[in-house]
This record gives sequence, structure tokens and C-alpha cells, in this order.
Amino acid sequence: MTDTGGLNKNAIPNFFIAAVFCAGLRISYDWDLTKNTYSAYVKNIKFGLTNPSLVSAKQKLQYAALQQSIPQGETVLTRLDAPFIIDFKRNQILLADWPGGASLPPGMPVFKGDEALANYLVSKSIRYIAYSSWSLNHPPNVDTSRPGLSSWFRLQSQLAHDFRDNVQQLAKTRKKLYADGENFVLDLGVQGK
Repeated sequence: MTDTGGLNKNAIPNFFIAAVFCAGLRISYDWDLTKNTYSAYVKNIKFGLTNPSLVSAKQKLQYAALQQSIPQGETVLTRLDAPFIIDFKRNQILLADWPGGASLPPGMPVFKGDEALANYLVSKSIRYIAYSSWSLNHPPNVDTSRPGLSSWFRLQSQLAHDFRDNVQQLAKTRKKLYADGENFVLDLGVQGK
């Protein structure tokens, strides 16, 4: 006779059925989001199987010109759609992949405005910001108050929007060293456009 630890033989199949039922309820609760997410995954897999180039010749030229606008050896904070194109030997490149997620002590100021961000970066010897217009629209504005949104995604979305908004404001008050309609470089040390 086998010891089942006090569990009924049918408890595991019943538990499995209950778990599948709960998962089905969860998926149906937000069916549009689930459908769109998995549809995007399938499209990405199909696209990846065509062995596409990750960057265009135009992008390579834009990024080379973007980087040439920054003095060699200087530190630059980037939020670019394809930062791997940048020559990491020419400049010290810092990536703002998830702004506010990790930064030099005492931490990047968040929800304190554009000047607080500029002062913090300059105090850390980061005078230049390279930014893609793609990042100005990514992540898209998300209703962070909606139920079912994970607290991690809610916070990251808020931090990304705050960073984006601050860079947009700095673009109005700081000198643009480079702009091609898709990317730009700001010199935080020089006022004016």
C-alpha cells in the first residue's frame, strides 16, 4: 500500500482541473491583451526566421554621425532603439534601458523634473544624452491605474515616462549637437538650442 500523505487519489487531477479553469478565467478576463501579446510573439518568431538584418545602412550612418557629434572619450547616457550600433571604444556609453532602475548613487532623481535630472547627470560627469525618437513613444502611454497590471510594470512605465518627459523638456533648453529626425544628442552643459 502506498502512502499518499493524506491526499485523496483524485485530489491531484481535481487540482489540475481547477488550475486550468483559473488560468482560463484569467486569460478571458483580459483576452484582448493576451491575444495581442501572443500574436506579437508569433509575428516576431516568423520575422526572426527570415534572418533579417537588425539594422539598416541608414541607421548605421545615423548612429556614426550621432556619435561623431560627441567628443571622443566623453561619457554619454543613451536611450536608443539600437544602442549596440554605437562604438563602445570611442566613448563611455551608459544605457538607460530601464530609466531609474539602476543608477549611480544617490540614484537618478525621479519625478523631480528635468533640471534635477540634468544636474544629477552633470554631477556624475555625464554631459551628453543620445536619444531616439522611438524612445519618446516607448513605452506607449499606458493606463498604469488599470487592474491586473503588475506593480513592476506599473513602476517601470511611470519611470520611463518621467525620464522621457524630462528629456523632452531638456531638448527645449539645451543645445542639440545632432538631430536627424529620428535621433538626437543633447549637450547638458550648454543652454539653448
